[in-house]
Amino acid sequence: MKRFLSFLLLLSIIFSFASCKRDEPPRKRELIDLSSYSVVIPENADTLTKYASENFVSLVKDKLGIELTVVNDTSAEVECEILIGETNRQCSISPLELQNGQYLLFKSEKKIVMQGYGIYVGAACGDFINKFTSVSDGKLDITDVPSEATPLNFAFNKEYKSVIFMIGDGMGENHIKMAEYSDMKFYARDFSSVGVSVTRSKSVLNGDATYTDSAASGTAMSTGYKTINNYVGMGPDTQPIKNVRELAYENGAKTAVITTDVITGATPSSYICHNVSRENTDELQAEIDRVVSEGKIDYIAGDVADELTNHVKNALNEISKDNSQFFIMIEEGMIDKASHSKNTILATQYVKRYNDAIAYATQFVMCHPDTALIVTADHETGNLAQSQRRPSYFFFQSYEHTNTDVPLFALGAGTEIFNGVKTENIDLAKFTARAYSSEPFGQSESVE
Repeated sequence: MKRFLSFLLLLSIIFSFASCKRDEPPRKRELIDLSSYSVVIPENADTLTKYASENFVSLVKDKLGIELTVVNDTSAEVECEILIGETNRQCSISPLELQNGQYLLFKSEKKIVMQGYGIYVGAACGDFINKFTSVSDGKLDITDVPSEATPLNFAFNKEYKSVIFMIGDGMGENHIKMAEYSDMKFYARDFSSVGVSVTRSKSVLNGDATYTDSAASGTAMSTGYKTINNYVGMGPDTQPIKNVRELAYENGAKTAVITTDVITGATPSSYICHNVSRENTDELQAEIDRVVSEGKIDYIAGDVADELTNHVKNALNEISKDNSQFFIMIEEGMIDKASHSKNTILATQYVKRYNDAIAYATQFVMCHPDTALIVTADHETGNLAQSQRRPSYFFFQSYEHTNTDVPLFALGAGTEIFNGVKTENIDLAKFTARAYSSEPFGQSESVE
């Protein structure tokens, strides 16, 4: 009898609780008309904040069809503002010190505040659209956006579906250091994964060459196969090998190749062509023209010089529209050429140009967390050394390439495998390929 009474009492409690839940008033949603907002950045916004705002505006236009205007904080303050970076608006001034990987995203009356540690300013922009908001009756639901300035930890999606692959031709660690001594913040230093890549080619492994060339290293990173110097998209047996751009295209992704070198250069050709010699320029150009005419590449640009970042912007906007899957290879090809001539001034200038494109790509990835970003080099050129007596002084010791391991920086889902380790350059192709196919890619036999 006692058990029966206890059972009845339990049922009564459950029904009472359920009744209370039903009687609770529905949660009041907070809706805003985003088209009535403007984006505000600091008057002297740093590069990351500037590019974060540009990527945010592009993302809003692509996903919501709303065109936002960006102004700096010298403009008259209005009620509805999206504040990116540390603006002079009162609610944008915070005593909090963020750590690497953290950002702020909160609402204050009619304002939305977005800030972040270094590269993570873009994380706030991306999460506002991708994570915290939804569209309801033509308006944005910001009910779940925090109301207080509390540090949030950014996390990428568990899987990556697209890849941005950036190559600084000839750029070694000392090239970056030299540019840093010239008042440059190298943005990839803040990436979650930092390691090195091994560049030796099949010719080096065979004892037939002292160091790799750009054709063999480009082919390794594009196909996953070590090959002979001078070969473009060809295996050691002179047979054509599928590259990651072709794989991406075949699986429905949009693709792009951009370089400051000529488009028939060894590195860009490795992502488009198949030829036994990088010197066969006419044949390479004919193959590139055929790929373009057949619609097998969506964006291609060579010899872009100081327009590198603008081409990166245009290409990413084009190939990522409507949440499209994509692959893009971006090369700063002139670091190598400056190093071959032992020109430290030009080499520094080109590293800085590369770094600017990295900044934009980084903020793009923060707004598109299903994208992986790899920043590396195909080889080191010039055996660049740093003076022990004058640390700010760097000098080239050679006119040629070297087999020195090159820097590897990675950001996004799955890139933790590159952190703190040496990675063979062919494994970068294998990582890239996994975004587009589950089939084995690249050579299976040991490099040795």
